[in-house]
Order: sequence, then C-alpha cells, then structure tokens
Amino acid sequence: MQFWISFLPEAERTLRPTGIHLFNIRYWSPALATDIGRAKARLIVKYDPRDLSRVFVRRHSGSFVEARYADVTLAPITLWEAQAARRKLNAQGKREIDMHVLIRTALSQRELIEEAKHKTQGRQRLAKTNVDDDEVGSLRGVDSSKPVPSVEDLD
Repeated sequence: MQFWISFLPEAERTLRPTGIHLFNIRYWSPALATDIGRAKARLIVKYDPRDLSRVFVRRHSGSFVEARYADVTLAPITLWEAQAARRKLNAQGKREIDMHVLIRTALSQRELIEEAKHKTQGRQRLAKTNVDDDEVGSLRGVDSSKPVPSVEDLD
C-alpha cells in the first residue's frame, strides 16, 4: 500500500477541526483527531484521481492515515467529475459549493452521460441492422488465396 501511495498525486492542506478539505470535499478519520491543534504545519494529502472517496494523509509521525468522505453515505466520484461539476455550478452562479451539492451534481452529470451512451448505442445497433452485408467495408467475398496485383505491377 505504501508503494502505491507513493505514486499518487499530492497536495498540502491544513488539518482543521472539521477535517481535511480538498476539491471542495471534506474528509475525516478518527485517527486525525489527536493531531488537531498540535502543529500549524500543513500536511501532505495523497489522492487517487479515479476515486475521491478517500485520501491518504501523512501524519507528523510520517505514517499515512486513510481519511474518507466526512459523509460516508456519498457515492465515490472522480477528480474529473468533481471539476466538471464545479464548472457547472460556477456557470449557474453558485460560488459557495457544498460537498453534497458537488457530488449530487457530478452524479447527475454521470447519469446524463450514461443515458446518452445508451441512446447512441441503440442508434448504432439500428443502423447496423439496416446496412446491407454487400456494402463497401465488408470483408466477405474476398478470396485471399488469389494474389492481388500491387500498384507497382499495374504500371
């Protein structure tokens, strides 16, 4: 696990009484409670951009502690989904972004994308059934046992 964590991107954050704040998402672990108010130094926070539901906080002792969403009932999202949701909320004029609103927005965008994929796949399947097998692009009927003259042979 230590080896895997060493490859993750990192950010410096201050441990607040409410936890670690990263990408407008609040994280907490009971193991961090003993470090609150002890040192003013910023902590290294490692995160996996593919799953923001947990981060790894380097304590002053040098060991890493896993911190999860402060509200563990929320679904995991990716960094890219969080950034897209933040952009959408900013475009709507919302500057104060709560982690619940951010994640809810990311999940609604994810649903829209999935619906669009299903609609597109349905159209592609419909288009494939309407295509005749003898059209250009079909490899059926090509006899590979007979040599085909190359461009140089035709000159």
